[in-house]
Amino acid sequence: MPVDITISNCKRMAFINRIYPLYSVKLLKVVVKKIRYIPINICISVLILGTSCEAQEKKSSPAHYNLNAPEIIKLPNKINQISGMAYYKPDSSVFAIDDDHGNLYKISLEKNPKVEMWEFGKDKDYEDIVLLNNNFYILNSHGKIVFFPFSFPIQKTQKAELKINGSNEFESLYADMKNNRLIMMCKNCVDDKKDEVSSYAFDLSANSFISKPVLVLNKKEIEKKLGKSIPRFKPSAANINPVTNEVYIISSINKLLVVADKNMTVKEVYPLDPQLFKQPEGLCFTSSGDLLISNEYAKEGKATILFYKYH
Repeated sequence: MPVDITISNCKRMAFINRIYPLYSVKLLKVVVKKIRYIPINICISVLILGTSCEAQEKKSSPAHYNLNAPEIIKLPNKINQISGMAYYKPDSSVFAIDDDHGNLYKISLEKNPKVEMWEFGKDKDYEDIVLLNNNFYILNSHGKIVFFPFSFPIQKTQKAELKINGSNEFESLYADMKNNRLIMMCKNCVDDKKDEVSSYAFDLSANSFISKPVLVLNKKEIEKKLGKSIPRFKPSAANINPVTNEVYIISSINKLLVVADKNMTVKEVYPLDPQLFKQPEGLCFTSSGDLLISNEYAKEGKATILFYKYH
């Protein structure tokens, strides 16, 4: 009679051992007595697996962070859909945008955050923001970028559009300073194969897009790290960690954090706890490597910024 050492049985044993520790020992003795030919080390392994299941179920984290223990900053009700953030070092705040309005927000990173607001354009679906070289670059979901100087009130906005075939959707924009460009990742692009996520470049010297993909992320690499198949991977935000030079890519739909190199080779993948990451849509870093992830309010509660200290 084979012993079924599966994850489901592991969970059951963990529950039994937690609630009735003496009973789990008796159960082990019964198993040994009735199934004499099963090596004792296998039976002991069953119990050990059971007692360690809770540890297995805890979400793992990238090096230098604990994704399960953020400092949580609750945002005021007037900002409930933060879709992109950029860190501002001079006063340790973030500039942010929301999904539906042409407003730029400045948010202090404290328990009761102070919020300033400026209008930069018409109400549209804005998804990400980059602050670089005293200029703001704001991504529209249709592959357009609105950009303007760091000055208030906001004036002289300019626009650039990626002109490719079909209806395409984008939510992620980050700076690749080494190559003097911005990288815009597809969320759902018609020319992508089902296992691909293409990225396009915005040339900062010419303020224009390159019409062919410059990077491609392969979903199969994510699945290999996870050990299971997933639906189409749809990034919500991405940024380069200034300390490790790795690209952190978050997906609200897939509830995953993917760490890749700058060529989009996947290095690690981390499942996200949906109770903590209700709808993660923005991601940025401080200059010292602290990680910030914004959660939209997801139709209940408040929008939040999750702050992870680099250690």
